[in-house]
Amino acid sequence: MNIPNIISFSRIILSVVLLFLMNSVPQFLILFFIAGLTDVADGYIARKYNMATALGARIDSIADIFFHIVLLFVIFLKYRWVFTENVALFFAVLAIKLLSMIVSKMKFGKIVFLHTIANKVTGFLVFVAVPTVMLTEKSSFLPALLCIALLAALEELLILLKEKDVNENRKSFFVK
Repeated sequence: MNIPNIISFSRIILSVVLLFLMNSVPQFLILFFIAGLTDVADGYIARKYNMATALGARIDSIADIFFHIVLLFVIFLKYRWVFTENVALFFAVLAIKLLSMIVSKMKFGKIVFLHTIANKVTGFLVFVAVPTVMLTEKSSFLPALLCIALLAALEELLILLKEKDVNENRKSFFVK
């Protein structure tokens, strides 16, 4: 375990703690931003100090998934209207993400999550959306965010279907 991997792993622990803070918006948001910083820091440190590993990329992906599942769970419990207003888009994104997991497992023998530009943009938008919903209780921007997430998920699926070898750091369908 190197420093970036420890930072990624800490995001999993921070995500669990977020569950216990969901009723305290200020505390939740402070920890939420710290967890978000770990997502930026792990990759930056890994690349800058030549510590990037396949294990690190895997831990980062698992931590991202865990973080986003916790966020979905918290939003579902506390702000259910966010889902009911956008149910079709939520299910479309989840269905394509699940299909990508099945395709990658069947094709490459493991579940693969790609670090495409579109997936990174989606992650950033989710990072902005969660505190916005919690602080303003407005979600008028969520359909646009979910459309971007849908396009990112479709791009990931197309890459997984098209490529013979897996490259988790593929930038986009158009750029290798």
